[in-house]
Amino acid sequence: MRLVDLRAGGRATAPVVETRASSGAELLRCAGVLITDDPDAFDVGADRIAAVRDRTPPDLLEELRALSGERGDKALLLLAEAGAVVPAPGTVQQVREALLDDPLLPWRLLAANLVFKDHAHDGPDPLELVQRTIEGDTEALEALRAMDAAGDCPAELEVLLRTTPTEYRDRLVAAIERFEVEVFRDLQDEAMGAIERDVVHRRRQLDDGMPAAEVVLEATNGYELAEDDRTLRRVVMLPSFWFRPWLILGRLEDVEVLSTPVADQFVALPSEAPPPTLVKLAKALGDEGRLRLLRRMSGGPITLADAMEELEVAKATAHHHLALLRQAGLVSLREEGRRTHYGLRGDPSDTAAEALAGYLKAPGWSGGEATGG
Repeated sequence: MRLVDLRAGGRATAPVVETRASSGAELLRCAGVLITDDPDAFDVGADRIAAVRDRTPPDLLEELRALSGERGDKALLLLAEAGAVVPAPGTVQQVREALLDDPLLPWRLLAANLVFKDHAHDGPDPLELVQRTIEGDTEALEALRAMDAAGDCPAELEVLLRTTPTEYRDRLVAAIERFEVEVFRDLQDEAMGAIERDVVHRRRQLDDGMPAAEVVLEATNGYELAEDDRTLRRVVMLPSFWFRPWLILGRLEDVEVLSTPVADQFVALPSEAPPPTLVKLAKALGDEGRLRLLRRMSGGPITLADAMEELEVAKATAHHHLALLRQAGLVSLREEGRRTHYGLRGDPSDTAAEALAGYLKAPGWSGGEATGG
């Protein structure tokens, strides 16, 4: 939950923006992708994910699933925010040492972005219980376990409530050590090479005087920083190769952590292959419902509820459509309190025409045949 103090006068101080090539964050995101139920949702491709999964020891995959909980891979993805709380650049070793120093670090990372169901019962606020647990209150921990037994806790918290903080930390550290040696070491150069190229580019943009909000907008493919958030002091971007094209937004007190997709130009692709952004653009425009949403947004920003009403679909389906539009570079998103507003980034017809023309006119092609080796 983000609280904004509107009592103070004057403009909010712009947050400091930095970007890191964190191997610790990327290891955890790679592990999360391997245990996903929807491998087709990632740019690395279902075949690549299956190939890496097949050479990962089955017992290690099972342990990663257990550490993530019964409902998916989100816990590991949120734990990747550790790359922003340790000293830069956030290596695997730095993340491991931070976990060894602080058994409650997983609680701090997972609990920072929790959303509880509306609770109408008497008793302490669940977020207060989480905070008290992090401060070492065992009674608060037991109260949360009672809520978990009643089915009132988010999945990210459930995994922590199944064991003690120290035991969960020890299992997580052991899994990280195994995954680094047995899986990630062979993947690290490719992933971190692309990430480091992206980081150098973003740092150069900032050094050249590009407004931080514009750098974030481009790096996230559409996320707008909240201009009136007086509690925000720092923004840390952690580009990811394995988690492309998805974006994860996290908040750790006065630090916003953005897991951003590495830009297409920094990923090694065959010269004749269409860039993933163009493929996503064609996919986004090839659906009647998404075209209707773009038309609706031509009249101004909309909310998720507006998208559900327009398409007469469930919340998850509407969110999926909006996510695909953002990944295609057509839509920006801006958080205002508990609501997210989606608006056009520009003229969709211009965006589509420029992307297609850029690919068709790329060097090395003439008359439909490759001229280069």
